Amino acid sequence: MAAPPAMPMGAAAAKAPPLLLPGEHFAAALFFLLAGSIGLIAIGPALASGAYVSPRAAGVTHLFTLGWITTSIMGALYQFLPVALGEPIRSQRVAHTSFVLHAPGLALFVTGLLSSETTLMLTGAACFGTGILLFTINLAVTLKAAGRRDVTWWALAFADAYLFATLCIGIALAGNLRWGYLGAGRLNAMAVHIHIAVAGWVLLVMIGVAQRLLPMFLLSHGAGDRSAKVAVALVASGAGVLTFLHHAPVLISRWLPALLIGGGCVAFLLQARAFYRHRVRPNLDPGMRLAAISLGVIVVALVVAWPVVAGVAQARHATAYVLTLLLGISLFVVAHYYKIVPFLIWYHRFGPLAGRQEVPRVGELYSARLATVAGGVLVAATALLIAGIALGAGAIARAGGIAFTGGVMVTYWQMLKLARTRP
Repeated sequence: MAAPPAMPMGAAAAKAPPLLLPGEHFAAALFFLLAGSIGLIAIGPALASGAYVSPRAAGVTHLFTLGWITTSIMGALYQFLPVALGEPIRSQRVAHTSFVLHAPGLALFVTGLLSSETTLMLTGAACFGTGILLFTINLAVTLKAAGRRDVTWWALAFADAYLFATLCIGIALAGNLRWGYLGAGRLNAMAVHIHIAVAGWVLLVMIGVAQRLLPMFLLSHGAGDRSAKVAVALVASGAGVLTFLHHAPVLISRWLPALLIGGGCVAFLLQARAFYRHRVRPNLDPGMRLAAISLGVIVVALVVAWPVVAGVAQARHATAYVLTLLLGISLFVVAHYYKIVPFLIWYHRFGPLAGRQEVPRVGELYSARLATVAGGVLVAATALLIAGIALGAGAIARAGGIAFTGGVMVTYWQMLKLARTRP
């Protein structure tokens, strides 16, 4: 009969959105994750041969970046903003509209890429691009109204700006598929697009949100926020250099942002380590255990990145680097699903009954043992995928894709079961 310690109270609870708003985003994100995982099975051998610029690879990549990661971030922020900043999203109507444009538009875009239907691809890009634009405006107005300007606020403000930059470069790349105006600069534009998206948008959101969620989920006290401030400053600066100076000489366009973003990642990892070290609970639940492992995968990505930055890596090694980064972030998001989704279901469906009748604890709404199995399979599959691509072994990469899909299916089933849980 215990309420979760992270339950928003008072004004924050009154400002929390209905379950439908984050719920529709999480449902679509999980669909995109499953589709992207199946896509990894199909393109695993091609990635192991270094064919990372194909339309199929681009389609699967966007299923993870825009479909799984970005859609999850959108849904989480709608629930997170009232608690962290005391300010709900400015317009729930705009939030729903952006979702209606974003999710189907991305599905059309990926379908167009996979089928080589340029018109379908551009139509989808226009739809999801409009949806993302509405989201960035809605978030910017919300942040402007927030009275609390802490490290989380600054991280989200920079992230919102870099999401807009990512959108602009992405539109240019989409148009290039039909009109070819980028010429030999296409590969450089792709690299800039990926790194602004991952560092400027996703990583900054991770830093800002983790500053609140990790202490809350770990029951951690006294870790401070100095490393988080350094992380935001370095990553935001590196993404800025990459955005505005990517045509400068290599020392500025490649090495400077790599050092800044890499240093920001290290600062973030140190901040996360401090949260784990200061936790009250000695034993980690499946979500927080998977989150810790995912941070280790990001460490591997940082190590693998340097030959790529130096320009001495082969194509498949560059592919392995990008995949390591995306899968590490994906595991981090999966980990938080095991914390956020059970809490939302408890809060909206069991919270009003607490104190009047016996209700389950949050952790009792799902199987911790099955969550541990799912996390273990996903981690092992990630290792197989990375090793297969780095070694040029297509069969190993495909086996990793199959295993990853299996882990995703277990997670998908658990989230679906949670969504159907009622008193």
